[in-house]
Amino acid sequence: MPNSAFLNHVFYNKKGEKIEKPSHEIIAKLEQISGIKGRRYVSDDRDTADLGVAAARKAIENSGIGDGDIDGILVAHNFGNIAPGETHGNLLPNLAAIIKNRLGISNYKCPAVDVLFGCPGWLEALIMAHQYIKAGSADNILVVGVELISRVLDFNDLDSMLFGDGAGAVILSRIEEPTTRGILGHQTFSHCKEEVHYLKMGPNTEEGKQGVLSPKMNGRNVFKYGMNYLPEVITDALNKSNISLHDIDKMLFHQANEKMIRQISRQLLDKHHISTDLERLVPFMVQETGNSSVATIPTMMDFILHNRLGDHHINPGDHLVMASVGAGMHCNALVYKA
Repeated sequence: MPNSAFLNHVFYNKKGEKIEKPSHEIIAKLEQISGIKGRRYVSDDRDTADLGVAAARKAIENSGIGDGDIDGILVAHNFGNIAPGETHGNLLPNLAAIIKNRLGISNYKCPAVDVLFGCPGWLEALIMAHQYIKAGSADNILVVGVELISRVLDFNDLDSMLFGDGAGAVILSRIEEPTTRGILGHQTFSHCKEEVHYLKMGPNTEEGKQGVLSPKMNGRNVFKYGMNYLPEVITDALNKSNISLHDIDKMLFHQANEKMIRQISRQLLDKHHISTDLERLVPFMVQETGNSSVATIPTMMDFILHNRLGDHHINPGDHLVMASVGAGMHCNALVYKA
């Protein structure tokens, strides 16, 4: 869905007043601020679980392990399973259970658990999977991030242009090796005072959608929150990992806003007196996929690992930072050695 798909939309401001500017000027301004030129929407005949299952099957296939070896499933999302023609999600049965059912995994000792944590949900699920494995509770955990947000958006709201659908998945496994790999350290913040209202559900203003709730965002405050706390949460994760920013080969940010990612990256590099090329260190997908919430980091990893994101590659021994921010407000970061 390119930005041109919104040319015939009528937009309203936060006060419910019609914005009189021509649509092409509104769209150009949002593209300038966010960097987003397009996004992807799921086809009308699919539900959220279909996306999650597709990503999960690819992850299982790529991992080389069998379905019977998976002893935990964590699924990050924010709106439940949204069926074709619906404008709201269903939380019963939980999405992880539906995905497990459609994957045909019959092992009842493999728990299927949902993670609701805003856009940082997939990264937090990865941290949880790491903790399960460290505790000896599991050996192989399927971690899925899936969002079908297009059906719950208010298309009179400017912010609707920021979001897209997507899904990504990984298998996190216990491997006994003489050298340390995997997750080296992590940190999570939850600011839930006035910040709790920066992203919330509110009335949809489209004709015929009375009573429908859609995501509403205070974009300015969300941007400030990311600028204030993502550098700190990343620094904490690095310190816990005993790794310097100088040793990081790639920084994989939640793809929310290109301008914010660039400013945060530059702030971190300047603080640590690093003069490296930002384009080499920080990959971007937000321009073409928009903000697909919990799916942005795992889909970006997939593109990199399959040589589909320019000159970006992940090599054995590379140190990666992954970081995300979103509704709650929450932010998190982890350090990973490939």
